[in-house]
Amino acid sequence: MTKLHFNYKDIFRVLRLGLSAKKVWMMFLGLLVGFAGYAVLTFVAYLVAGHEFITVWENFRLLPFPEPLVFSFTWYAWVIYAVGALFFLCSTLITGTAVSKVTYEQLRGDEFYESKEAFRFALKHIPSVLASPLLLIAFIAIIVVAGFILSALGAIPYFGEVFIGLMALPAFAASMFIVYLLIVLLFSLLIGPSIVGTTRNDTFDTIFEVFSCVNEQPARLVWYLAIVAVLARLGSFLMGLAASGAGRIGCLVLKLFTGAKMADVMSNAAFYFQINLPYWWPEQLRLAFMFSAKAMGLPQMYMPTEYISFNWSMDIAAVLLGVCLYVVALIVLAYGCSVWYAGNTLVYAVLAKKKDDKNILEVPEDEEELIEPVVPTPDPRPPTPDPARVKPEEPEGGKR
Repeated sequence: MTKLHFNYKDIFRVLRLGLSAKKVWMMFLGLLVGFAGYAVLTFVAYLVAGHEFITVWENFRLLPFPEPLVFSFTWYAWVIYAVGALFFLCSTLITGTAVSKVTYEQLRGDEFYESKEAFRFALKHIPSVLASPLLLIAFIAIIVVAGFILSALGAIPYFGEVFIGLMALPAFAASMFIVYLLIVLLFSLLIGPSIVGTTRNDTFDTIFEVFSCVNEQPARLVWYLAIVAVLARLGSFLMGLAASGAGRIGCLVLKLFTGAKMADVMSNAAFYFQINLPYWWPEQLRLAFMFSAKAMGLPQMYMPTEYISFNWSMDIAAVLLGVCLYVVALIVLAYGCSVWYAGNTLVYAVLAKKKDDKNILEVPEDEEELIEPVVPTPDPRPPTPDPARVKPEEPEGGKR
């Protein structure tokens, strides 16, 4: 079992814990499934809104975003897009639960815990992962509906104004409670998968743990998650630099014999890898993305060159290399997510020790009951008779 300090020092292990081929591969699969569902449903949303597929492809490639100022969106198109975004979120949360489970078992000393077992665990505990935020949303919705009822009663002449005046303080308290529930909802999405991955809690126990962390350790919760977020972003950036360096080395080696053909193929491959950021993104986020792309030597992510067709073989090679660029990008992103969920597992371990004085890495008592008893091996020799129970043999001829 890993020895923890149970303070901020443990959080800085996340770059090493996240750098695992097993965890990165698991996150890669989860992100691939999530992005695939998101892309398909977003393209469908554009199609039902009356836009042509080729127009959406030319603007967004494989990662479309809604642009209401440029492309009109109907309400049912927004519903389809929301379903796609929720599908991506659910895929990420479920995969994050599996990664947290692998990290938890690794911290307990099991370095060979299988990824398929982790995914089986995550799929079994889907209700705990997804129903926890949904239950919080339901609580918020109930309070909002109560506000609508108060508004309807306030429309009654004379009585309504007086009733609203009487209910002003309770309504303010309810609004404050909504703010509190929104904060808990945010942290349930951030740390909820790691709580399920380490405790096997059901829905209500998971919500209770989130409330407990928010109420009893709010400063450490925010501070530790901020550290993990910075380290996850740093890890993804470093992985991107390493991937860029590897790509440049490969291109230099291939150019020795292919010459200019390799440069032409790479230019066409970059055409498939365009990422068009939406206009409604904050300017700081757009600048950070462009800075990262330039630092990794991939400015074509947002300003690719025009596609120039040379022959059929080079066109096929460009498509294949374009697919490789998407795979590499998902690996870079998967490492950052692996660091994030591995770090959240450590964060919850530290918080559980601080607030409950409980080391979650120790074997719980309920798991000891699951250990199968050792069945003794039967002795092949015949049993020795007990002299006290053996009757004396009667002499021949009957009784004396």
